[in-house]
Amino acid sequence: MEAFDQIEYQTVLLGALLHDVGKMLQRGSFGGLDTTGKHPLVSSHFVSAFKSFLSSISKFNLLQNIVQRHHEDQRFFGADLICQNAPEEYKALCYLVSRADNYSSSERGKNAEDYHNYKSVPLVSIFSRINIGKTMPEKLKYHPIPLNPEYTFPEKFEDYKPDELNDHLKSFGEEFKLLLCNNEKGYGEIDFEKVFVNIHTILMRYSLCIPSNTQEEIPDVSLFDHLKTTCAIAACLYQYHYHYSSLEIGEIKKDKQKKFILLAGDLSGIQNYIFNISHIGAGGVAKRLRARSFQLVMLSEIVSHKIIHAVNLPITNILMSSGGKFYILLPNIPKAIDSIKKITKDVDLMFHKYFNAEINLNIEMTDMSGDDFNKYSEVLSKLNHSLQRIKKNPFKDILTTGRLWNNDMATLNVDFGDEEKLCKSCSKFPCIIDDGKYICDKCSDDKEIGKNLPSVKYIAFYDDNTGSFNSNYFSYSFDLLKELNYYHHVKKAYLILCVDEYKPDSGLPIAHRFIANHVSYFTGNDDCDACRKTECTEKNHAQERQPRFFECIANESTGKPLLGYLKADVDNLGGVFACGLKDGNGEDVGTVSRVTTLSRMLDVFFSGYMQKLIEYNYPELYTVYSGGDDLLVVGPWDSIIKFSDELNTKFRNFTCNNDNLTLSAGIAFVKHNYPVYRAVEMADNWLELSKDSGKDSLTVFEHTVKWAEVGNILKESQKLSSWLSQRLISTGFVMNLLSYSQMYDKFQNTHKTDYLKFIPLMTYDIARNLPSLNSKNDEDVKMRQWAEDLKDITNPKLKNLGIIANYALTANRGGKDG
Repeated sequence: MEAFDQIEYQTVLLGALLHDVGKMLQRGSFGGLDTTGKHPLVSSHFVSAFKSFLSSISKFNLLQNIVQRHHEDQRFFGADLICQNAPEEYKALCYLVSRADNYSSSERGKNAEDYHNYKSVPLVSIFSRINIGKTMPEKLKYHPIPLNPEYTFPEKFEDYKPDELNDHLKSFGEEFKLLLCNNEKGYGEIDFEKVFVNIHTILMRYSLCIPSNTQEEIPDVSLFDHLKTTCAIAACLYQYHYHYSSLEIGEIKKDKQKKFILLAGDLSGIQNYIFNISHIGAGGVAKRLRARSFQLVMLSEIVSHKIIHAVNLPITNILMSSGGKFYILLPNIPKAIDSIKKITKDVDLMFHKYFNAEINLNIEMTDMSGDDFNKYSEVLSKLNHSLQRIKKNPFKDILTTGRLWNNDMATLNVDFGDEEKLCKSCSKFPCIIDDGKYICDKCSDDKEIGKNLPSVKYIAFYDDNTGSFNSNYFSYSFDLLKELNYYHHVKKAYLILCVDEYKPDSGLPIAHRFIANHVSYFTGNDDCDACRKTECTEKNHAQERQPRFFECIANESTGKPLLGYLKADVDNLGGVFACGLKDGNGEDVGTVSRVTTLSRMLDVFFSGYMQKLIEYNYPELYTVYSGGDDLLVVGPWDSIIKFSDELNTKFRNFTCNNDNLTLSAGIAFVKHNYPVYRAVEMADNWLELSKDSGKDSLTVFEHTVKWAEVGNILKESQKLSSWLSQRLISTGFVMNLLSYSQMYDKFQNTHKTDYLKFIPLMTYDIARNLPSLNSKNDEDVKMRQWAEDLKDITNPKLKNLGIIANYALTANRGGKDG
């Protein structure tokens, strides 16, 4: 076997990533570049325009041939644009990228009946296509705007605005040229990995809003996800054919060979690990809760990085990664399989030793052929089903030897010393003294991460212990940075995630990632002086830019100082990925590019838009986690209710108001010092009740309602609360209303007419406590009419009176937790 040609491999990766960039450029003007002709020719002109720069990281002639000759069909492309006519030395690799392109673009299904002008066809939202049997929405589209979650909402329009595309291409060109300009600063030898990551990021920012195929009936696959998955597939094909010494056209064209492995990784035990934290010391939980959630995200990220590093794969091969779960495309070669087995065992051993086996990583794999990309949703569904079985046997490979129990591993060998030296925060690990408190090294790290998270702008990853956080990360480490000042050790990073405004830099491997990490924080050390709460146990503990204590957050509530725990996630998402992506004839079109687009857009909402929504409109809230398809947010009880309503409204707008894709949520109300894991458990129970009650629902104050009702319920709740605060009605009267609502609920559940006695009781109560309808005071008349409406058993206010009355009582320091 010949030596592996890393430069040739890198050229194939770069060519696959840039092969269709011409599809974006040919839509308008791009400086002096010739953007006329077929898109492969425009792609070739693009790489030629940057020949000097790209020649330093690739075999340029090969690169140019790949982007120009990545098609095989002579009916649509001229002789100078097809693989068959590539120079002999490049022909096999042009075919290889062509196959990768075909596998990725297997979503090119039913074409539109009429020809579409490729220059003017916008990207249709992927959410317009989702269909699980409910009414389909209208097809909303995206304007060409650099990726920004605030402006990634689809709209109803037919044509782009004048010069909209040209402005977009101009910005793309300026950002790409900035990457070259940074190289001219004299950072030394150009590093392929660093440049590749930056190009990948720039393409994500600018081609995510451009359709990959404009002639489809519903052009809903982004160009970026096509470029990304083509690159991932090409990386696997190159390694597969190199390993089997078969980089030949005949072998490359064998679409039925199992050349790929699709791997799924999923962290288990997340909830117990994150939420089992006690209240000790000033702001103990507030500083550690978000950090603990973030730490698990880092563990999942690093494992996925470790896997692609072991198999020499680019970042594109991590197809999806969010919420502790990831999918990676691998070549089906012994090196990949052996590497996964070793990494899985190493990860199990580390979790067993350093996390008391509380967390474990479940990994499952399935092999794939090129043809299998046509039914990617089906492959993904079967893989996830198999993954669920794996979850039932955690640590199987290290707890058993053959069929025998491994006694050495079955017992945790941890010396806790004296009982009083057990960590007072998590009660799980031996402790150290931190700020006068007995907590373990993990909780101490959590506190340190929590201090840095509110102001972090970059996360730098290292494949050694260079980073500040370097214990229990599989021999990797990371830094949380406020800025990039070219510290010597930062230049050693293999990846830097920018969570703020992205700027290209050829000297650093900068990628962009949305992370919802907003927490309510102190604006100054003297914040406590302005606080009206004299009995606060955290008085005078405020520190500028540090997370506010949960007691402080609860004290922001109207009326009773309670925390609201909101837990929400997308309904039926497994079914949507498995069978919800269909064409007009009901045929499955859930291919790799389309599934990747759907997953990415959901994460843009939960990781990107949620960060902005909370930061701008609800700065008093505390994000425990938000990403992938779910979230957990803590805040003042009344803010949480208002936020939940806006969350659903924005989600509906983001997903084209598609009834096939809905959200369910549950809210628990507790005192600030209530155990976190119990509060989350309560919120989780209410979330499950929402799902069991037909989904597309919110459970609050132990009552489940459809989202469509929440806005009106809030208005009625605030109306009753206002009358109570003005003492126009008594607390006793509102408490009686609560009792009547309970009788109404029992009647609805049992249909026993005995419970209808609430009607005469309420009639008497209203007459005794409220002004007459003949009152000359308009507010008195409104209040009496409001109450009179409750006598109508079909009135929505009566149905939701339990929420309305509880809201009013809680806002006036009455009501109950739960």
